[in-house]
Amino acid sequence: MTTAALAEKARLPIKLVDKLILIEGTVDGKTGYFMLDLGVSDLVLNNKYFTGIKSRNTDAYGVNGSLSSLETKWIGAEFGSLKWKRRQAHLLSLEHLEDSKGEKVLGLVGGKFFKQCQLTIDLRKMEVEIQQHSKDFSHDSFSKFYSEPEAILPFKYKGGMPWIEVRIGSKAYKFGLDTASEYSVMHEKWLPSVETHLFNKRMVVSRGISATEKSVLSGKVGDLAVGTLKCYPMSTLFTDMGTINRNLAGANLDGLLGFDLLRQFKVVIDYDRKEVLVWRHSNAKNYPIMITFGQQRDSLGFIIRE
Repeated sequence: MTTAALAEKARLPIKLVDKLILIEGTVDGKTGYFMLDLGVSDLVLNNKYFTGIKSRNTDAYGVNGSLSSLETKWIGAEFGSLKWKRRQAHLLSLEHLEDSKGEKVLGLVGGKFFKQCQLTIDLRKMEVEIQQHSKDFSHDSFSKFYSEPEAILPFKYKGGMPWIEVRIGSKAYKFGLDTASEYSVMHEKWLPSVETHLFNKRMVVSRGISATEKSVLSGKVGDLAVGTLKCYPMSTLFTDMGTINRNLAGANLDGLLGFDLLRQFKVVIDYDRKEVLVWRHSNAKNYPIMITFGQQRDSLGFIIRE
């Protein structure tokens, strides 16, 4: 890989707060932690720390419903050695997120922010790597730095969020990649279709990007495959995804993949080629994939670095 291409790469250590991925960055001279959230279209700033102007006819939408209209702001941003000179950000209250996690969060950084980049999320190494494509970038050179992926999946967009096809049993579903989802999510209308693959069911309280709380069914979904790779049972919430499907451009989604995917696989999202590349983490390779209908302990884990 050329020197020019290497100069446009940044490796950022992950700060894991519960199941949320935080990376350090600087926006308009303010440095702090931003949540990696591919479920939002671009950059969302916490209006506790930034001020903007009222945006007409613009709303934010989450799994549990819509939010109030937003403010916008033109900003410059830095993550590691990489710089974005002029980007429009939306401002939103994230106070409930800070209160629930006990962590100062300057904002959320989402999918379109990484346009023309390769984004690597590796929970085994506890780092996020951002590779900006340059005129000297070579996809052939990429293979020199990574082993052959175990699966390569084409993706399409739902708003700014990538989505891929997954299989549960013999049926295919469209799932978005939402790195800020602490649990996987599935549209409640598909509950009867996956009932035979579901265990450890219980009711829980769900809250997304908004402060709106909702009681939903939770359970572990087994027999889920990404490409040809079988996944370990994933903790999944069943809720109505109608708000997202109605208000974001793109195909209607059946669900979202979150933390449970990232702890099983290293994931590279190539926004230029619109491909998702995955490698199974070494600590998950020989772990038996099985379903039990009693309470199952969660034995896949990672060290949280302070």
